[in-house]
Amino acid sequence: MRTDQLGLKEFRRRLVSGSFPVFPDLAMALEGLHFVQADPIRAPARAQDLILRQRIAGYEAGELERRFPELEAEEGFLFAYGFMRPEVWRDLRWRSRAKLTKLEREVLAAVTALGEAHPRGLDDRFGRRSVRNYWGGKSQQTKRVLEDLHHHGYLRVCRREKGVRVYQVPEDSEAFEADPVRRFARLALATVHVFGPTSKSFLVSELGAFRHLIPKRAERETVIEDLVDSGELAEVEVEGVPYLWIRDEWQSKDVPQRARILAPFDPLVRNRQRFEQVWGWPYRFEAYVPPAKRERGYYAMPLLWRDDVIGWANARVEKKRLIVELGYVNQRPTSKAFRQAVESEVEAMTTFMGLESGAWELKR
Repeated sequence: MRTDQLGLKEFRRRLVSGSFPVFPDLAMALEGLHFVQADPIRAPARAQDLILRQRIAGYEAGELERRFPELEAEEGFLFAYGFMRPEVWRDLRWRSRAKLTKLEREVLAAVTALGEAHPRGLDDRFGRRSVRNYWGGKSQQTKRVLEDLHHHGYLRVCRREKGVRVYQVPEDSEAFEADPVRRFARLALATVHVFGPTSKSFLVSELGAFRHLIPKRAERETVIEDLVDSGELAEVEVEGVPYLWIRDEWQSKDVPQRARILAPFDPLVRNRQRFEQVWGWPYRFEAYVPPAKRERGYYAMPLLWRDDVIGWANARVEKKRLIVELGYVNQRPTSKAFRQAVESEVEAMTTFMGLESGAWELKR
């Protein structure tokens, strides 16, 4: 299998031009993207909405949550928690674990009997005891049990109520792919489809949650190498750095003259090692960094101009107006084209947020 060679400039152009396919609606976007990462922080909107607005014309904040029950979609953990195609979720299900506890069996039976269950609806039956959650805080015990049953494939999310997951038992609760190698290979291909060109080390790291399928890292790497040998993945080298990609998805295309304010978890920027090689500066998500140590802001979003990430934006809503503050790695571009492109992007974000057209203020 040959290894492609690309210069950094051409690699960057392909990376940007291929990262923003345009879909006519949400259903086709989920079909085409395979997976959209989710995050509950709203600054000014949730990550999943900020990601989708760049790829669906006229998309509105909260649309995914509102329309989720009618979509062919699931929630679950791929390389992060998010929304995905049903076939990706099927490969995630049935993570091996010990026998269910008595409480888990009882909760599962209750959800089966009810048809669907909100965590609060089970509190009276199972009590309101608090337990430590995955982030070191406290959660209701029933909520934690529901999350675990979902994580292990016994439940699915059927909808949300004000952001809270409502669960049901999957119709095909006994159907799953038994071959762990095939499942892992498909999950690897789905992850590469989401990110685009990615190093093998990054890919193996992002798929670390699937040790239950293939416990040994060397064997997981072998599966990825087999995907290269079969031609399902190709190799490309950029200034000495090898990447894996699905070659046909990243052909040379023109980059539009536009500005984009991206979610911190947008597939284009989430791979921080690739980001630093391509754009020459380190970007990090600072929401969990102590305020005194933040360099760019609580929810600083990368600012893309043409094919160059030149800075960041912080946005907030005040009195039904969107306030956007920009920062730059180097000097701010002074061209009229850049000014108009940024203003157009801020206007688009404003209407995406459900605010009136023109209800924005831009601070450069």
